[in-house]
Amino acid sequence: MNGQTPARHYSKKLVPSLILILNCIQFLSHPTKADPILLAFVFAVYLAFIWIIPYVASTAVSLCIFIGLWLLTDFFWAVSGQEQGAAYFLIVFLMIYAAFRLPSRLSLIFTACLIGGNILLLSSQGGSLNTIISNISIMLGLYVLFSSMRFRREARREAERNHAELEKMHVQLEHAHKELQKAHAELQEASVLSLRYAVLEERTRIARDIHDSIGHELTSVIVQLQSLPYILKSSKEDSEKVIQNVLSVARECLQEVRSVVHQMGRSESMVGLTALRGLIHQVEERSGLHVSLDTAGLSEESWPPNVSETIYRILQEALTNIIRHADASHAAAVISNDKSHLYITITDDGQFTGSLTYGFGLTGMKERAEKAGGSLTFSAVQPSGLKVELSLPLTTTNKEQKDAQR
Repeated sequence: MNGQTPARHYSKKLVPSLILILNCIQFLSHPTKADPILLAFVFAVYLAFIWIIPYVASTAVSLCIFIGLWLLTDFFWAVSGQEQGAAYFLIVFLMIYAAFRLPSRLSLIFTACLIGGNILLLSSQGGSLNTIISNISIMLGLYVLFSSMRFRREARREAERNHAELEKMHVQLEHAHKELQKAHAELQEASVLSLRYAVLEERTRIARDIHDSIGHELTSVIVQLQSLPYILKSSKEDSEKVIQNVLSVARECLQEVRSVVHQMGRSESMVGLTALRGLIHQVEERSGLHVSLDTAGLSEESWPPNVSETIYRILQEALTNIIRHADASHAAAVISNDKSHLYITITDDGQFTGSLTYGFGLTGMKERAEKAGGSLTFSAVQPSGLKVELSLPLTTTNKEQKDAQR
């Protein structure tokens, strides 16, 4: 029923039905040339039409029904004669109903046909010109009146539909606004979490740098201070040299602390083989550990900064661990590369036999390697010693690009 209430829906049938019944009674109560049975039959057909036509969905079928009623009414008019007002009433009723029921263009065409049919009937029955003009004027006036009523009704319904659509859109916009507010709150929360994560990651990086650099320097200081009492007994000149080395290392350690505090993450001194050779020389001079460097398999020495820093820090931490824990006299570093990766292997002749405990240093080495997109493994060397194998890609990984953007 297109959203109409039942009372309104039935009123559209009851009102025209009552009009038909009252007029039928009126015409039957006055003697006319028309057969009362035929008159009652035609009115009964119109009543059936009133109750059936709302359920006809097809416009073509509706038009056929209207045309059938028109032909029946013209037949009734022709049989009844020109004095029969019932036929004229039914023609006018059919025209008004068509103005409401049929589409605007079809109702206009149908009305024109009705008027033309009336003119022919009146002319064939000898109707005067004044009668014809009067009938045409009445029909045209009624059609304009009821058509305007229909247009106002449709305009009102269209306005109601538009209002309903606007209300629906308003509700949707309110819902979308609430969703946007929720998303904004979630983004703010994510921003806070991201900031906290960035701070935590930066703290971890600083702690790792302190452990890798300052820890290495302090290890060297401890080793030299431990050997100082024995050197004092044997040679005064050697003891002075050790003291000078300790002071030099302490100054470098202080400089490294300042560098970390000011977040100077990368240093030009940690680039390429020159930095690695300098690191190995410092280790040999301060600890007595002999370290060999083999670069026979290296085709080029130009590496990305992230690769240079990662190798430098991992080699530094590996040598520091050897000095602290391995009790080794010799260590070896072998560096090679292919088109896409750089490889470094670090071995020692220490006491390691297979039981490895991951402390802060080894964990930091693995994290550095994984952050650079590479891998780091530890294995035992026969008969004793530890092998560290590092593989790094020579291109920047997606993870590093995201870290750099953040």
